[in-house]
Amino acid sequence: MGKVDCFSMAGVDCWFYSNDHRPPHFNAKKKGQWCFKVFFLEHRDRMLKREKSLRGRISRKDRNALCAMAELYREDLLKEWEEKVNEPDSQNKT
Repeated sequence: MGKVDCFSMAGVDCWFYSNDHRPPHFNAKKKGQWCFKVFFLEHRDRMLKREKSLRGRISRKDRNALCAMAELYREDLLKEWEEKVNEPDSQNKT
């Protein structure tokens, strides 16, 4: 698991799973409230996908802030994805 380094949000943990799948995304969690996959290359309307583990509601403020950071740091996030994620499909290619 690799922490997202290019930005941070107070009270929100953001990370990549090291053996994750495409499309590129990171995970974001506000402890005890919500957890989302953030597909940072997508349009804002399709960027967030709720994780089933937490059913809390994300505030409009948190949603907008998370999407804005993902849009602002899109290129850096893609670089981090490429460095930190070993896609299962790519491990079999030589």
